[in-house]
Amino acid sequence: MLKALCGRDALHEAVQTVARGVSGRSTQPVQNNIYLEARTDHLRLVATDLEFISLEALIPATQTQAGAVTVPARLLQDMTGNLPNTDVTLTATESHTLRLEWGMSHYDIRGMAAEDFEMLPPLVSPTTFEVDQGLLKEVIAQTRLATSTDETRPTLTGALLSLQPNLLQVVATDTHRLALRRAPIDLPEAQKREAIVSARALGEVERILHADAEMPAKVSVSDNQIEFVIGTVTVASRLIEGQFPDYQKVIPESFERRLTVNAPEFEGALRRALIVAREDGSRVSLNTEGAGLRISAESQDVGEVVDMIGAELEGEEIAVAFNARYLLDVMGVIHSEKVHLELSGPLNPGTIRPSGTADYIYVLMPMQK
Repeated sequence: MLKALCGRDALHEAVQTVARGVSGRSTQPVQNNIYLEARTDHLRLVATDLEFISLEALIPATQTQAGAVTVPARLLQDMTGNLPNTDVTLTATESHTLRLEWGMSHYDIRGMAAEDFEMLPPLVSPTTFEVDQGLLKEVIAQTRLATSTDETRPTLTGALLSLQPNLLQVVATDTHRLALRRAPIDLPEAQKREAIVSARALGEVERILHADAEMPAKVSVSDNQIEFVIGTVTVASRLIEGQFPDYQKVIPESFERRLTVNAPEFEGALRRALIVAREDGSRVSLNTEGAGLRISAESQDVGEVVDMIGAELEGEEIAVAFNARYLLDVMGVIHSEKVHLELSGPLNPGTIRPSGTADYIYVLMPMQK
Protein backbone atom coordinates (compact mmCIF):
# COMPACT_ATOMS: atom_id res chain seq x y z
CA MET A 1 0.00 0.00 0.00
CA LEU A 2 1.48 3.34 -1.06
CA LYS A 3 2.01 5.89 1.68
CA ALA A 4 4.13 9.06 1.70
CA LEU A 5 4.31 12.45 3.38
CA CYS A 6 5.62 15.34 1.29
CA GLY A 7 5.39 19.10 0.91
CA ARG A 8 2.52 20.53 -1.13
CA ASP A 9 4.75 22.78 -3.26
CA ALA A 10 7.15 20.00 -4.21
CA LEU A 11 4.25 17.69 -5.00
CA HIS A 12 2.40 20.19 -7.18
CA GLU A 13 5.56 21.19 -9.07
CA ALA A 14 6.35 17.54 -9.79
CA VAL A 15 2.78 16.85 -10.93
CA GLN A 16 2.88 19.87 -13.25
CA THR A 17 6.20 18.75 -14.71
CA VAL A 18 5.29 15.14 -15.50
CA ALA A 19 1.69 15.83 -16.56
CA ARG A 20 3.08 17.29 -19.79
CA GLY A 21 4.04 13.74 -20.75
CA VAL A 22 0.37 12.75 -21.06
CA SER A 23 -0.88 12.97 -24.64
CA GLY A 24 -4.58 12.66 -23.79
CA ARG A 25 -5.06 10.65 -26.98
CA SER A 26 -4.01 7.23 -25.75
CA THR A 27 -6.34 4.32 -26.47
CA GLN A 28 -5.24 2.90 -23.10
CA PRO A 29 -6.95 4.94 -20.36
CA VAL A 30 -4.23 4.14 -17.82
CA GLN A 31 -1.67 6.00 -20.02
CA ASN A 32 -3.63 9.21 -19.42
CA ASN A 33 -2.73 8.83 -15.75
CA ILE A 34 0.28 9.76 -13.64
CA TYR A 35 2.12 6.87 -12.03
CA LEU A 36 3.03 7.46 -8.36
CA GLU A 37 5.39 5.18 -6.49
CA ALA A 38 6.55 5.51 -2.89
CA ARG A 39 10.13 4.48 -2.17
CA THR A 40 12.34 4.63 0.92
CA ASP A 41 12.88 8.40 1.03
CA HIS A 42 11.10 9.80 -1.99
CA LEU A 43 8.02 9.77 -4.18
CA ARG A 44 8.44 8.96 -7.87
CA LEU A 45 6.03 10.37 -10.47
CA VAL A 46 5.97 9.27 -14.14
CA ALA A 47 3.86 10.10 -17.20
CA THR A 48 4.45 9.01 -20.78
CA ASP A 49 2.81 8.80 -24.20
CA LEU A 50 5.10 5.78 -24.88
CA GLU A 51 6.46 7.45 -28.00
CA PHE A 52 7.77 11.00 -28.03
CA ILE A 53 7.99 11.75 -24.35
CA SER A 54 8.40 10.27 -20.89
CA LEU A 55 8.71 12.57 -17.89
CA GLU A 56 9.79 11.46 -14.43
CA ALA A 57 10.26 13.50 -11.25
CA LEU A 58 11.48 12.56 -7.78
CA ILE A 59 10.54 14.50 -4.64
CA PRO A 60 11.60 13.97 -1.00
CA ALA A 61 9.13 12.05 1.16
CA THR A 62 8.95 10.67 4.71
CA GLN A 63 6.80 8.11 6.53
CA THR A 64 6.84 6.05 3.33
CA GLN A 65 5.42 2.61 2.65
CA ALA A 66 6.35 1.01 -0.66
CA GLY A 67 3.55 0.89 -3.20
CA ALA A 68 2.27 2.40 -6.44
CA VAL A 69 -0.92 3.63 -8.07
CA THR A 70 -1.97 5.66 -11.13
CA VAL A 71 -4.46 8.53 -11.13
CA PRO A 72 -5.83 10.90 -13.83
CA ALA A 73 -3.26 13.57 -14.62
CA ARG A 74 -5.56 16.57 -15.04
CA LEU A 75 -7.49 15.77 -11.87
CA LEU A 76 -4.32 15.42 -9.82
CA GLN A 77 -3.03 18.72 -11.23
CA ASP A 78 -6.21 20.54 -10.26
CA MET A 79 -6.27 19.05 -6.78
CA THR A 80 -2.61 19.65 -5.87
CA GLY A 81 -2.84 23.17 -7.31
CA ASN A 82 -5.61 24.05 -4.88
CA LEU A 83 -4.17 22.49 -1.73
CA PRO A 84 -3.10 24.80 1.12
CA ASN A 85 0.63 25.31 1.63
CA THR A 86 1.20 22.45 4.08
CA ASP A 87 2.44 18.87 4.21
CA VAL A 88 0.28 16.32 2.39
CA THR A 89 -0.10 12.63 3.15
CA LEU A 90 -0.72 10.36 0.16
CA THR A 91 -2.24 6.94 0.78
CA ALA A 92 -3.37 4.42 -1.84
CA THR A 93 -5.73 1.53 -1.11
CA GLU A 94 -5.94 -1.89 -2.74
CA SER A 95 -8.96 -0.62 -4.70
CA HIS A 96 -6.61 1.93 -6.39
CA THR A 97 -8.06 4.99 -4.66
CA LEU A 98 -5.52 7.66 -3.78
CA ARG A 99 -6.24 9.81 -0.72
CA LEU A 100 -4.60 13.22 -0.30
CA GLU A 101 -4.85 14.33 3.35
CA TRP A 102 -4.05 17.68 4.94
CA GLY A 103 -5.13 18.51 8.47
CA MET A 104 -8.69 17.27 8.93
CA SER A 105 -9.44 17.39 5.18
CA HIS A 106 -8.90 15.04 2.25
CA TYR A 107 -9.41 14.32 -1.44
CA ASP A 108 -10.13 10.80 -2.71
CA ILE A 109 -9.18 10.10 -6.34
CA ARG A 110 -10.29 6.94 -8.12
CA GLY A 111 -7.27 5.54 -9.91
CA MET A 112 -6.14 2.45 -11.78
CA ALA A 113 -3.69 -0.37 -11.11
CA ALA A 114 -0.01 0.54 -11.35
CA GLU A 115 0.78 -2.84 -12.95
CA ASP A 116 -1.16 -1.82 -16.06
CA PHE A 117 0.89 1.33 -16.61
CA GLU A 118 3.49 0.96 -19.39
CA MET A 119 6.81 2.79 -19.39
CA LEU A 120 9.67 3.20 -21.84
CA PRO A 121 12.25 0.43 -21.41
CA PRO A 122 15.72 1.17 -19.96
CA LEU A 123 18.40 2.28 -22.42
CA VAL A 124 20.70 -0.44 -23.75
CA SER A 125 24.45 0.30 -24.12
CA PRO A 126 24.04 4.09 -24.28
CA THR A 127 26.67 6.71 -25.02
CA THR A 128 26.61 9.13 -22.08
CA PHE A 129 28.01 12.62 -21.54
CA GLU A 130 27.45 15.64 -19.32
CA VAL A 131 26.88 19.18 -20.51
CA ASP A 132 26.32 22.54 -18.84
CA GLN A 133 22.59 23.20 -18.53
CA GLY A 134 22.83 26.74 -19.84
CA LEU A 135 24.79 25.63 -22.90
CA LEU A 136 22.38 22.79 -23.68
CA LYS A 137 19.40 25.12 -23.27
CA GLU A 138 20.94 27.53 -25.81
CA VAL A 139 21.81 24.73 -28.27
CA ILE A 140 18.22 23.45 -28.22
CA ALA A 141 16.67 26.92 -28.50
CA GLN A 142 18.85 27.81 -31.49
CA THR A 143 18.00 24.65 -33.44
CA ARG A 144 14.51 23.52 -32.43
CA LEU A 145 12.99 26.60 -34.07
CA ALA A 146 13.82 25.14 -37.51
CA THR A 147 12.05 21.80 -37.01
CA SER A 148 9.05 21.01 -39.20
CA THR A 149 5.44 20.44 -38.14
CA ASP A 150 4.71 18.38 -41.27
CA GLU A 151 4.03 14.88 -39.92
CA THR A 152 4.17 13.39 -43.42
CA ARG A 153 7.95 13.84 -43.17
CA PRO A 154 8.68 12.53 -39.67
CA THR A 155 12.46 12.95 -39.81
CA LEU A 156 12.05 16.71 -40.21
CA THR A 157 9.87 16.98 -37.09
CA GLY A 158 12.98 16.38 -35.01
CA ALA A 159 16.58 17.57 -34.79
CA LEU A 160 19.61 15.50 -35.74
CA LEU A 161 21.93 15.13 -32.77
CA SER A 162 25.47 14.04 -33.73
CA LEU A 163 28.05 12.91 -31.19
CA GLN A 164 31.70 13.14 -32.15
CA PRO A 165 34.85 13.20 -30.00
CA ASN A 166 34.56 16.28 -27.80
CA LEU A 167 31.80 17.72 -29.99
CA LEU A 168 28.00 17.87 -29.95
CA GLN A 169 26.33 19.03 -33.16
CA VAL A 170 22.59 19.62 -33.52
CA VAL A 171 20.87 20.47 -36.82
CA ALA A 172 17.22 20.95 -37.82
CA THR A 173 15.44 21.96 -41.01
CA ASP A 174 11.89 22.38 -42.32
CA THR A 175 13.20 22.84 -45.93
CA HIS A 176 12.58 26.62 -45.76
CA ARG A 177 15.35 27.16 -43.24
CA LEU A 178 18.10 25.27 -41.44
CA ALA A 179 19.76 25.80 -38.06
CA LEU A 180 23.05 24.20 -37.02
CA ARG A 181 24.80 24.57 -33.68
CA ARG A 182 28.03 23.04 -32.44
CA ALA A 183 29.09 22.84 -28.79
CA PRO A 184 32.11 21.34 -27.01
CA ILE A 185 31.47 18.40 -24.71
CA ASP A 186 33.75 16.16 -22.67
CA LEU A 187 33.54 12.98 -24.73
CA PRO A 188 37.08 11.93 -25.66
CA GLU A 189 36.23 8.30 -26.38
CA ALA A 190 32.89 8.81 -28.08
CA GLN A 191 31.50 6.33 -30.47
CA LYS A 192 30.27 8.40 -33.40
CA ARG A 193 26.54 8.36 -32.93
CA GLU A 194 23.57 10.07 -34.54
CA ALA A 195 20.01 10.37 -33.29
CA ILE A 196 16.92 12.20 -34.52
CA VAL A 197 15.18 13.61 -31.45
CA SER A 198 11.58 14.85 -31.60
CA ALA A 199 10.97 18.57 -31.27
CA ARG A 200 8.43 17.85 -28.54
CA ALA A 201 11.00 16.07 -26.38
CA LEU A 202 13.56 18.82 -26.98
CA GLY A 203 10.97 21.42 -26.04
CA GLU A 204 10.35 19.74 -22.69
CA VAL A 205 14.09 19.49 -22.04
CA GLU A 206 14.58 23.17 -22.88
CA ARG A 207 11.74 24.13 -20.52
CA ILE A 208 13.21 22.18 -17.60
CA LEU A 209 16.85 23.26 -18.04
CA HIS A 210 18.08 26.17 -15.89
CA ALA A 211 20.57 28.51 -17.54
CA ASP A 212 22.32 29.30 -14.22
CA ALA A 213 22.30 25.77 -12.76
CA GLU A 214 25.60 24.52 -11.32
CA MET A 215 24.74 20.85 -11.83
CA PRO A 216 25.25 19.68 -15.44
CA ALA A 217 22.65 17.77 -17.42
CA LYS A 218 23.39 14.12 -18.15
CA VAL A 219 22.53 12.91 -21.66
CA SER A 220 22.41 9.24 -22.69
CA VAL A 221 21.83 8.05 -26.26
CA SER A 222 21.16 4.45 -27.33
CA ASP A 223 20.21 3.02 -30.71
CA ASN A 224 16.51 3.83 -30.27
CA GLN A 225 16.11 6.11 -27.25
CA ILE A 226 17.52 9.23 -25.61
CA GLU A 227 17.41 10.29 -21.97
CA PHE A 228 18.13 13.64 -20.30
CA VAL A 229 18.64 13.72 -16.52
CA ILE A 230 18.25 17.26 -15.19
CA GLY A 231 18.50 17.32 -11.41
CA THR A 232 15.58 15.25 -10.09
CA VAL A 233 13.75 15.25 -13.44
CA THR A 234 14.30 12.74 -16.26
CA VAL A 235 13.07 13.29 -19.82
CA ALA A 236 13.18 10.31 -22.15
CA SER A 237 12.00 9.70 -25.69
CA ARG A 238 12.09 7.16 -28.47
CA LEU A 239 14.20 8.33 -31.41
CA ILE A 240 12.62 9.11 -34.77
CA GLU A 241 13.49 6.43 -37.31
CA GLY A 242 14.59 7.30 -40.83
CA GLN A 243 17.31 9.06 -42.79
CA PHE A 244 17.88 12.74 -42.08
CA PRO A 245 18.37 14.85 -45.26
CA ASP A 246 21.88 15.63 -46.49
CA TYR A 247 21.89 19.07 -44.89
CA GLN A 248 25.49 19.82 -45.88
CA LYS A 249 24.33 20.48 -49.45
CA VAL A 250 22.07 23.29 -48.21
CA ILE A 251 24.76 25.27 -46.37
CA PRO A 252 26.46 27.76 -48.75
CA GLU A 253 30.20 27.23 -48.99
CA SER A 254 30.88 30.87 -49.88
CA PHE A 255 29.17 34.25 -50.24
CA GLU A 256 29.53 37.35 -52.40
CA ARG A 257 28.05 39.95 -50.05
CA ARG A 258 28.20 40.34 -46.30
CA LEU A 259 26.02 42.67 -44.27
CA THR A 260 26.71 43.41 -40.60
CA VAL A 261 23.96 45.02 -38.52
CA ASN A 262 23.25 45.80 -34.89
CA ALA A 263 21.15 42.87 -33.64
CA PRO A 264 18.65 44.77 -31.41
CA GLU A 265 18.13 47.44 -34.10
CA PHE A 266 17.55 44.80 -36.78
CA GLU A 267 15.12 42.87 -34.59
CA GLY A 268 13.18 46.03 -33.74
CA ALA A 269 12.88 47.01 -37.41
CA LEU A 270 11.68 43.51 -38.31
CA ARG A 271 8.97 43.64 -35.63
CA ARG A 272 7.72 46.94 -36.98
CA ALA A 273 7.77 45.61 -40.54
CA LEU A 274 5.86 42.46 -39.60
CA ILE A 275 2.80 44.52 -38.63
CA VAL A 276 2.39 45.21 -42.34
CA ALA A 277 4.09 42.09 -43.72
CA ARG A 278 1.87 39.55 -41.93
CA GLU A 279 -0.91 40.42 -44.39
CA ASP A 280 1.44 39.55 -47.28
CA GLY A 281 2.89 36.18 -46.26
CA SER A 282 5.25 37.89 -43.77
CA ARG A 283 7.45 39.03 -46.66
CA VAL A 284 9.95 41.83 -45.95
CA SER A 285 12.43 43.37 -48.39
CA LEU A 286 16.02 44.16 -47.42
CA ASN A 287 17.85 46.72 -49.56
CA THR A 288 21.20 48.34 -48.86
CA GLU A 289 21.40 52.09 -49.39
CA GLY A 290 24.82 53.57 -48.79
CA ALA A 291 25.75 52.94 -45.15
CA GLY A 292 22.24 51.82 -44.24
CA LEU A 293 19.80 48.95 -44.63
CA ARG A 294 16.27 49.66 -45.81
CA ILE A 295 13.72 47.21 -44.34
CA SER A 296 10.32 47.50 -45.95
CA ALA A 297 6.98 45.73 -46.39
CA GLU A 298 3.85 46.53 -48.34
CA SER A 299 0.26 45.30 -48.24
CA GLN A 300 -2.72 46.40 -50.31
CA ASP A 301 -5.01 46.08 -47.31
CA VAL A 302 -2.75 47.61 -44.65
CA GLY A 303 -0.30 50.00 -46.24
CA GLU A 304 3.49 50.30 -46.19
CA VAL A 305 6.39 50.45 -43.78
CA VAL A 306 9.93 51.64 -44.45
CA ASP A 307 12.59 51.42 -41.73
CA MET A 308 16.25 52.41 -42.02
CA ILE A 309 19.04 51.11 -39.78
CA GLY A 310 22.81 51.39 -39.95
CA ALA A 311 24.76 48.62 -41.69
CA GLU A 312 28.26 47.67 -42.84
CA LEU A 313 28.40 46.18 -46.33
CA GLU A 314 31.13 44.06 -47.87
CA GLY A 315 30.63 43.47 -51.60
CA GLU A 316 27.95 44.77 -53.97
CA GLU A 317 24.57 46.23 -53.02
CA ILE A 318 21.95 43.80 -51.62
CA ALA A 319 18.28 43.46 -52.60
CA VAL A 320 16.53 40.40 -51.20
CA ALA A 321 13.25 39.38 -49.52
CA PHE A 322 12.79 37.02 -46.57
CA ASN A 323 10.02 35.75 -44.30
CA ALA A 324 10.02 38.19 -41.38
CA ARG A 325 8.81 35.55 -38.92
CA TYR A 326 11.74 33.29 -39.77
CA LEU A 327 14.14 36.19 -39.30
CA LEU A 328 12.57 37.12 -35.96
CA ASP A 329 12.76 33.49 -34.80
CA VAL A 330 16.52 33.46 -35.16
CA MET A 331 17.01 36.97 -33.79
CA GLY A 332 15.23 35.82 -30.64
CA VAL A 333 17.90 33.18 -29.93
CA ILE A 334 21.04 35.07 -30.95
CA HIS A 335 22.77 36.74 -28.01
CA SER A 336 25.36 38.91 -29.73
CA GLU A 337 25.46 42.65 -30.32
CA LYS A 338 25.91 42.24 -34.07
CA VAL A 339 24.87 39.68 -36.68
CA HIS A 340 26.21 38.92 -40.15
CA LEU A 341 23.94 38.28 -43.15
CA GLU A 342 25.85 36.51 -45.93
CA LEU A 343 24.31 36.43 -49.42
CA SER A 344 25.18 35.56 -53.00
CA GLY A 345 22.01 36.58 -54.86
CA PRO A 346 18.28 37.31 -54.47
CA LEU A 347 17.33 33.67 -55.15
CA ASN A 348 20.20 31.96 -53.32
CA PRO A 349 19.94 30.86 -49.68
CA GLY A 350 21.36 33.35 -47.22
CA THR A 351 23.04 32.69 -43.91
CA ILE A 352 22.83 34.49 -40.58
CA ARG A 353 25.62 34.17 -38.04
CA PRO A 354 26.12 35.87 -34.68
CA SER A 355 29.22 38.03 -34.55
CA GLY A 356 32.25 36.62 -32.76
CA THR A 357 31.50 32.89 -33.05
CA ALA A 358 31.58 30.18 -35.69
CA ASP A 359 29.47 27.73 -33.64
CA TYR A 360 26.07 28.73 -35.05
CA ILE A 361 24.68 29.13 -38.55
CA TYR A 362 21.11 29.77 -39.72
CA VAL A 363 20.35 29.21 -43.42
CA LEU A 364 17.24 30.83 -44.88
CA MET A 365 15.67 30.54 -48.32
CA PRO A 366 14.67 33.92 -49.81
CA MET A 367 11.18 34.84 -51.02
CA GLN A 368 10.45 36.09 -54.52
CA LYS A 369 10.98 39.84 -54.91
